[in-house]
Amino acid sequence: MNKTCLVMVLLAGLLLNGCAAIFGGRESDEPKEKIVVQSSDADTILSCLAGNEKMSRKEFSNAYKTAVADAARAENGDGLRLVCLSLHQHASYRQFKEGLEALVRYIKTHPTTAPGLQGIVLLMQRIDREKIVKWAQSNKSIDEKEGLEAENKELQERNEALERSASQDQARIKELQQQIEQLKNIENIIKNRER
Repeated sequence: MNKTCLVMVLLAGLLLNGCAAIFGGRESDEPKEKIVVQSSDADTILSCLAGNEKMSRKEFSNAYKTAVADAARAENGDGLRLVCLSLHQHASYRQFKEGLEALVRYIKTHPTTAPGLQGIVLLMQRIDREKIVKWAQSNKSIDEKEGLEAENKELQERNEALERSASQDQARIKELQQQIEQLKNIENIIKNRER
């Protein structure tokens, strides 16, 4: 019985609230001012990048080929998709550079978008510099590694030569010890004869 009463009270409250809104002259729920949000080209690139994050290598390869063809025909965002894909994790360094160049061209042909896209250009240039520094460090490390491997090989060869020399010296020492023993035996024989 308590449950039935509770349900009836709730229904009555809802009905009264609805009637009050209709007859009470309640103000409209719509705001008086409308805010219009326009997406910028930078938003387009960043949302594209986020949307393609889980793309497989094969999907990326196909999408990149399509974007290159579309950018050549100035379709589908005038190369913004190409820029987006050039920032993808599967993009090669060459593809990254092509995207940076496409973005610079896009800004030149659409100067009103420059303020919004300049930040992305700066980030891409920074990434480019970091990749070059990393590449240079990698080459330096490879050169150092090759130098150390050559030095190690030389030391191993010298060590082997010293081990051969040491074994020859040990053989010579044994031979000399045998000769000394023979001479001692001869000396003992001579001393025994003289007595």
